[in-house]
Amino acid sequence: MDIHKFEVFLDLAETLNFTKTAERQFTTQGNVSKQILSLESELNIRLFERSHRKIELTEVGSLLLPYVKNVVEQYHSMQGVLETYTNEHNLSLNILTIPTMINYDGFAKITEFLKLHPEFTVQLKEVESVELTYDEPNEHSDTIHFARSFQAPPKSIEWLPTEKDYFAAVLPKRHPLAAKTHLQLEELQNENFLVLGPSTNLYQPVLDLCHEAGFEPKISYKGSRIDLIINMIANDMGVAIVMEKTVKNLLKENTVLVPITPTRESYLAFTRRIGEHSLASDAFWAYLKQDSKEN
Repeated sequence: MDIHKFEVFLDLAETLNFTKTAERQFTTQGNVSKQILSLESELNIRLFERSHRKIELTEVGSLLLPYVKNVVEQYHSMQGVLETYTNEHNLSLNILTIPTMINYDGFAKITEFLKLHPEFTVQLKEVESVELTYDEPNEHSDTIHFARSFQAPPKSIEWLPTEKDYFAAVLPKRHPLAAKTHLQLEELQNENFLVLGPSTNLYQPVLDLCHEAGFEPKISYKGSRIDLIINMIANDMGVAIVMEKTVKNLLKENTVLVPITPTRESYLAFTRRIGEHSLASDAFWAYLKQDSKEN
């Protein structure tokens, strides 16, 4: 059913004049007549009695009038809801991010973008690195991710790295090796390791580094909160291998950060699926690209 035919019917039922309805509908009298005849044919009834000088609603036309009004009102109400939803979606930037985002340039880029484009809003949701996949069926395809990666994503994903980060060691300040400017990782092989556990994407790379250095780490704690690990180190409970920029703002006075060999390079990057995106997503992506060219 063409809703416009209902709208023409309602207009003509009010004016009872083809000329006036044609003017109000920005069309011709002939087109108004065609719309009414087509509606009558679809409903298999006669809606108007036509005479040479005037028209009037038939009995069944009057009977249907309030129902047609309700259909048209509900249709426009539905259109309004859809328009509001679409506008809000297009102007909302949805980002899934690792909990430590505030320590990286990516967070500053979001705030700078919002200052330049106050018409947009941002919805940030923190999740662990291992949860940042594009496999969730309920996740909107327009969602942008900010996460750490040790390699480029698959071809179905576009990415914009914002910076690099490297593994380093955090030691208690009173540790015998704390005064060194650089450490061979094997020098820590007898230490108790406090590590970010399997719920993060840093657990296996730390194990791999230790294996590369020739030893199996003695892990005394696995957790998901880097701030808790730093506090444990400050209390001489062990050492940790962490990403340097993650902990720079979390170090205590009685802890130190020391570069290590071997280490491993990682990228902090924004990623999204290749395809069509919302106005907010495309605007933010264009901003990131332009910013990367300028820097």
